[in-house]
Amino acid sequence: MSASNYWDTKEDISFKRINKLAIPALIAGVAEPLLSTTDLAIIGNIKVMPTESIAAVGIVGAFLSMLIWVFGQTRSAISSIISQYLGADKLEEIRELPIQATVIVIATSILILAISYPFAREIFQFYNASDSILEFAISYFRIRAFGFPITLYHCCFWYF
Repeated sequence: MSASNYWDTKEDISFKRINKLAIPALIAGVAEPLLSTTDLAIIGNIKVMPTESIAAVGIVGAFLSMLIWVFGQTRSAISSIISQYLGADKLEEIRELPIQATVIVIATSILILAISYPFAREIFQFYNASDSILEFAISYFRIRAFGFPITLYHCCFWYF
């Protein structure tokens, strides 16, 4: 189907149609910070060392959010490529792009996990965490880190 036929057969751009894309994008964008905020709310109610625990959640949340936003730019790159090829009526040429991008994102996120997991102490010392905050941050990161590949995949490919 040519690009002109594609747009001719679809309804005009409307708020309803834009919201069908925007709402999942918003959900994907707030998923990781919302998870950290939920953990923060729960951890803030513990009685033993709550300040140190909250500090650890904040440090780990900041680190994971940075990774997700840096590597989440894959979504923008893929959208640009697809838009260019759609406009040029050459979608068949990039048919395998989503599969290739999925493999790259998952492989990269597993590589980042494999590198950051054993170096959690050094990473959070770089954030100036020390003593109990450092130990809590390492423990919390080692739990949350296993969700990183899934979170990054979801962040990059919610529309496929």
